[in-house]
Amino acid sequence: MNYMTHTIEPWMPVGATKPKDDIAKIAASKGWQRLEIDRATQGTNADNLVVSLSSSDIVVHQFPSYLPLEFEENFQRAVQLTGAKFIILIHDFEPLRLSDRQDSKREYALLRYSDGLVVHTSEMAEAIALPIPIFILGLFDYLTDSQIPDRKPSHDLIFAGTLTKATWLKTFPLPIKVFGNLPRKWSAADLPPTLNLQTILPQDTAPTELPDGVGLVWDSDEMDKTYYQAYQRLNSPHKLSLYLAAGLPVVIPAISPFSDFVISNKIGICISDLSELPISFTFDKDNLSHISKSIRTGKHTITLLKKIETFYS
Repeated sequence: MNYMTHTIEPWMPVGATKPKDDIAKIAASKGWQRLEIDRATQGTNADNLVVSLSSSDIVVHQFPSYLPLEFEENFQRAVQLTGAKFIILIHDFEPLRLSDRQDSKREYALLRYSDGLVVHTSEMAEAIALPIPIFILGLFDYLTDSQIPDRKPSHDLIFAGTLTKATWLKTFPLPIKVFGNLPRKWSAADLPPTLNLQTILPQDTAPTELPDGVGLVWDSDEMDKTYYQAYQRLNSPHKLSLYLAAGLPVVIPAISPFSDFVISNKIGICISDLSELPISFTFDKDNLSHISKSIRTGKHTITLLKKIETFYS
């Protein structure tokens, strides 16, 4: 039997659980069992999660669960004591995003002692550099049953996501529609008049509700201890998947692992600095429509699950 973990955390902000929710849903549609982890009640002992496991099973764990690291370690150990394979699917790996990370050694050890690892990109695999089986996800999927509107060409800039990683918005001189919650430390009075702050959209219908325009992917570092900007060299941004699912062309950093993909498919442009904006460009509507459909129907996750099943069969 194959199992996919799914962390239950209903108090999380809108959109924060969408990547994990979608992966769990896609896995279930392909016959995988959902292994629920309730953050509100789960202790650090994980024996309650492994009672049905046997040596022929595979457990793919969506990491981090944001439970204490002691839970992560105990869960890994408990799964492997049954003889089942324990594979970690990384959503974010904080030692790559934050300096002076107190638990970095323990977090790397957790990866090292797993039976396999799912990472965003080959660049992330190289950065982690561990001698274990590694699988590449690529783009995150973004499930939605909503009908995507027929997009009209527009160069209006759109940004959706966590604003704490986008401090550049505080001084951005161009008109831009921003979908997200204002961080506690930010003051609306300090934002430029060109910034049009919108309420965050429902996660399942966001691709439909985003307006016509160009989706911007760009992170910056708020403090000296963050590597959000450098992390763009390694990661697969979920906002990129949102924009593409919505049928929107994109602007992404030239350092992104997806820069060649965007350029070769003619679905956007790459820039090295925000000062290069505004910029006009054409895009291939047919390619964008095809990629959008693949993301909205779970193609990338399905391909990943098949690779894992084949490898451990």
